[in-house]
Amino acid sequence: MLASTQRGLSAALDAVCRVTLFVAGVALLAMVAVVAYAVFGRFVLNDTPEWAESVAMMLMAWTIMGAAAVGVREGFHMGFDTLKALLPAPLERFCDIVSDLCITGFGIGMAWFTGELAAEVSDTTLPTIGLSGAVEYLPLVLGGVLITLFGIERLLAHAAGLRAPADMHPKPILTDA
Repeated sequence: MLASTQRGLSAALDAVCRVTLFVAGVALLAMVAVVAYAVFGRFVLNDTPEWAESVAMMLMAWTIMGAAAVGVREGFHMGFDTLKALLPAPLERFCDIVSDLCITGFGIGMAWFTGELAAEVSDTTLPTIGLSGAVEYLPLVLGGVLITLFGIERLLAHAAGLRAPADMHPKPILTDA
């Protein structure tokens, strides 16, 4: 039962992972375009757009949080790799579980506390772009939620005696080659 639940969740999170990676990629391209426009404005037009820095920073947050969440799912997050190489297989698995528990706890904390922070500043306005102050924290909240979901997926795989999601793919989701 647990194995089938984990497989169903894994299939759903596959799609979420791909969308997250796509959004992070689009945000990266948009950030490059905004920064290029700001440089053009500053050095060619002698008129730097006021909004460019704020928008570029928000786009960078979308890029980083999306990539970080996908990194958790794919197993690229920090772990005990050096220590695990010296340990027998059962202790390697224990280190993986502890690492995934820590990552999941971090995701919960990040989503919760940045959600509180976003609520605190929701009545303010970002002066250069005219949006609510909460917009700055939205990528952190969503990144925390995704890190939590992907961490739970990894923990369910451990509980079901299955390999972690990154090990279930014949090739990493980050490449299409």
